Amino acid sequence: MMKYNKGLSTVVTTLIIVLLVLAAVGIIWGPIKNLLSNSTSSLDQTKCLNLGFKIVRINETSAGNYSVTLQRLSTGTGTNEIGAKVIFYSDTNSSQAIDLESDKTLDMFTPLRIQTANLNPGFSATSLDVIPYYIDASNGEKKVCNTPTKFTIVAS
Repeated sequence: MMKYNKGLSTVVTTLIIVLLVLAAVGIIWGPIKNLLSNSTSSLDQTKCLNLGFKIVRINETSAGNYSVTLQRLSTGTGTNEIGAKVIFYSDTNSSQAIDLESDKTLDMFTPLRIQTANLNPGFSATSLDVIPYYIDASNGEKKVCNTPTKFTIVAS
């Protein structure tokens, strides 16, 4: 009497196992890739730690025009590719972010460097935010830090 085996051959079994492993790797790789890309962008933000500015002087030279003198603090990343953006606020208005680099007489901030810029938010302001940014060495792109420093403008 002949006995017929109805099992799978070794080749077919091996092929199914390989396909299942490839599918599992593909399913697991998606979240891992997303996690790794998010971690890289948060590592870039470590350049912003302890990076700050102080206002040395701020004068309203005419209605809605300000002369702002900033000094970069000595703390923060050692890179010299640090700039600043300023946002002015009043009780009812806020300005767009004004890049101090737009004043072509200014350079990037090195530690403890003092620079003065003439800025025009277009209204009389009561406070302002100074937001540091750095230039990404890999692509030359400006990376804005999420650590603004708030200052109150005292009328003189």
